[in-house]
Amino acid sequence: MEKINRPKILETNIFYLIIAILLLTIGGMAQSYELFSGLIITEYILILLPVIIYLKIKKYNIKEVLRLNKIKLKDGLLIVLITILIYPLGTFLNSIMLIIISLFSELKPNPIPTPTSSSFYLLGLFIIAVTPGICEEFMFRGFIMKSYEGKGYKKAIFISALLFGVFHFNIQNLLGPMFLGVVFGFIVYRTNSLVSGIIAHTTNNAVAWSLTYLLGNIDAVTESAGGVSPNVSETTALLASSFLLLGISFFTGAIALFLYKKLSINKKVEIENFEENNLEKKGFFQYIPIIITFVGFIILNILAYK
Repeated sequence: MEKINRPKILETNIFYLIIAILLLTIGGMAQSYELFSGLIITEYILILLPVIIYLKIKKYNIKEVLRLNKIKLKDGLLIVLITILIYPLGTFLNSIMLIIISLFSELKPNPIPTPTSSSFYLLGLFIIAVTPGICEEFMFRGFIMKSYEGKGYKKAIFISALLFGVFHFNIQNLLGPMFLGVVFGFIVYRTNSLVSGIIAHTTNNAVAWSLTYLLGNIDAVTESAGGVSPNVSETTALLASSFLLLGISFFTGAIALFLYKKLSINKKVEIENFEENNLEKKGFFQYIPIIITFVGFIILNILAYK
């Protein structure tokens, strides 16, 4: 069988480790200085640019590796609807981790500020929604997922989703991104286009940002009217909201699955359910960069809640 032009797993894992280090050091410093400009630097300079440069230097076919193919308008609209419908389930999964953490420690506040004006909200849509939707999809559903294809498309989807979740380096925001990474991966494979992943990722972040804006305004109105919050524990409130989200997720998830099956299957997509024993050496060594990243994730989160 002819070898497909894609990055090897070892080089991809080393690349992932290097970008993670850049994210935690340069990206962290840039974001601590000024969040939005820091996010621009992180996403475009530390994530997107290295992906493009690396693929160019190694002479990989960028269009093929990143699946830079067009999609139908109908599929784009379906992807937006699917992403909105699965949002409650992603939030529910994150709430599970929040409940567990709240039993042992105080939850950390969201580092992203609540938008207080329409201009700040619109700026945030570009920086919080569009920018990660482009840059992170190039890296995860493009570069990383393609490199793991030799293990079979399902493994490629789940591994890239795991790496995507860990890359946030926030245990409070781990399960949700992992789940979303799986959904985005299946959508990208079905349509054979990274554009699908960009639309889905951007939509998800836009929904989260918009809800933050709307709920923030509601809280402000409640406080100005002299309203008070009920005296319930953080864990109890999380449990109540989790059950509500779970109930909603059954309904919206079923609709999302129905719509997913309506997406066009790109006839040119090459899905490989085989092991490339003759093309790439296997072994523990190639996963050392990933293990180092995972250990770093664990240590950083232990220190954060110590």
